[in-house]
Amino acid sequence: MSGKEIADHLRESQGNPSESEYRSWENSIPILVKVLHQAGLDALTLVLEYQTPIGSRIDAVLLGEGKTTGKPLVLVIELKQWSAIEENVAGRESSVSICLSRAENRFEERLHPVQQTLTYAKHLRMNHSNVADGKMDVRCRQFLHNFKDKEQLFQGSYHAYEPLRHETYTKGEEELLAADLRNLFSSEPKPEVVEQFLTGTYVLGQIGFQDLGNVLARKENATMLDDQIEVNRKICSMIDQLHSPQFGKHLMIISGPPGTGKTVVGLHAIYAYCQKFGPSWQSRGGCIFALPRSRTLSLVIAGASGVSPVYLDAVPFGRDLVVVDEAHRIQQLESTMTSLFQKANMVVVLQDDRQRIRITEEGTVDGFRRFAQAHGISCSVYSLVSQKRAGYLGSYVSDLDRLFYDRQKQPLKRQSALELRCWDDLNDLDRYLHSLLSAGCHVKWYAPFCWEWTYDTRNKDIKIAQPSGDFEKPWNPQPKEEQYRWYVGEKEEYLDQIGCIYTAQGLEFDDTGVIWWDDLRWDDGLHDWHIDLSSNCDTTFMAAIQSSQASKQESVELVLNTYRVLLTRAKSSVHIWFRDPVTRDHVRKVLDF
Repeated sequence: MSGKEIADHLRESQGNPSESEYRSWENSIPILVKVLHQAGLDALTLVLEYQTPIGSRIDAVLLGEGKTTGKPLVLVIELKQWSAIEENVAGRESSVSICLSRAENRFEERLHPVQQTLTYAKHLRMNHSNVADGKMDVRCRQFLHNFKDKEQLFQGSYHAYEPLRHETYTKGEEELLAADLRNLFSSEPKPEVVEQFLTGTYVLGQIGFQDLGNVLARKENATMLDDQIEVNRKICSMIDQLHSPQFGKHLMIISGPPGTGKTVVGLHAIYAYCQKFGPSWQSRGGCIFALPRSRTLSLVIAGASGVSPVYLDAVPFGRDLVVVDEAHRIQQLESTMTSLFQKANMVVVLQDDRQRIRITEEGTVDGFRRFAQAHGISCSVYSLVSQKRAGYLGSYVSDLDRLFYDRQKQPLKRQSALELRCWDDLNDLDRYLHSLLSAGCHVKWYAPFCWEWTYDTRNKDIKIAQPSGDFEKPWNPQPKEEQYRWYVGEKEEYLDQIGCIYTAQGLEFDDTGVIWWDDLRWDDGLHDWHIDLSSNCDTTFMAAIQSSQASKQESVELVLNTYRVLLTRAKSSVHIWFRDPVTRDHVRKVLDF
């Protein structure tokens, strides 16, 4: 195919490209193909304009098998038509200035080509299901076929990329690139590698609390995806202005359902602060990661990262930035936020209105906005919607919201990599969860707070009659030293200790089993949800409901929120047992499983 034929095909598949992009396809791709021919790799598969969820397309991806490793190999290739770059007078480290038009004196900042491929490779290794955990090798090459002065790309502030100079090829180095590729790849086609790469899904569930120690030490925690990129830019812009005299006080609200990566964005805010103002720790420095009181989550974060989060009432004075996770759980919002802004100039709250599970929790978007307005504090609100936990762009959480809050009755066409499965017998489900645990999965049982809790794991507080024999389990352990060990599943017996809503919030697992009890039932006649608080054994929850004289609507919403949290803890599969058959049939019909 000629360059024009290739570009025409790409134009048809990619929509409306710019003229410069079309010319790039027309000119660059034939040159790359010629190099592959020189290398004797005509039989391999070259993927062009590979779309990634970080909002960019990789120019070319060569897929095959490593010549010396015998392992699936993914080569990310960045193609540039640049003939020159501007002098780096500003001392930029990761971007270069490109002249778009000398006549109009138009320049544009572009990511350094080495940095560009590093970002792509990092994203694939972290988030591509068939690349992660070393299943496929990922390598990078940059090919600037019109560029002559290679030294410009590695001198001055770009010296950090010097160790990767061997991955970059410029004009006149076509034969060197061909020899390099010949040494990298076996010449045999590997259709199974192509299939493995192209059918992979994107999940951003592995990045989280374990990275708190890293970001405080200025180690980046994640590649931003989709709507996270925009929010991250806004945060970084604010952080750049933090020490200016006119900054004042600012409240930033980042809202989003489970799995949209709020914690990732919050941790990246700490990373951005530490990059600009120096490394911090929870006991010193200008930024801090804080929580409303949540013992289980605090212990999990401390165990995963080695850093103990600070509770809001213990945030020390003199902070620039405080990032508050699980902010919907804040009680006494007025006094809590007043105290917080006496200690910090910028507060970022990560929250979700529909994860409030107590009537006393006041951390809603409207509540934060009213506080900021009443106190003359500038405020901005950003929403995350793209799913990164339950399969990239999965519809599972939004479908749950339609089931619960919109009283959806008709089947939804669920689009998610998450597996949903209904079980008739709890003992069968229990055996299956144990088999997943044996296969190396991170698995947990969860149930609503509908059985008394004796705080002794020797007692099987949860007892449910089943055709195959009684299903009996204890609640999960309460002693401080055991909470983190229970979370990571240090011993198989921990799977037999069932978690409740308070040991679910903020956490995620590979697979979960969920008991759906009588406290929430679907009424076919009324086409509405019915709650039965007589089934609820959470004395604190019930006392707050009664003392506040909460409306029926408020009570229903809190129970719906509870089930929403319990059903959104998994990244791979959710297994549900229903007490009520009418509820079971309705949920299965709407969620199509």
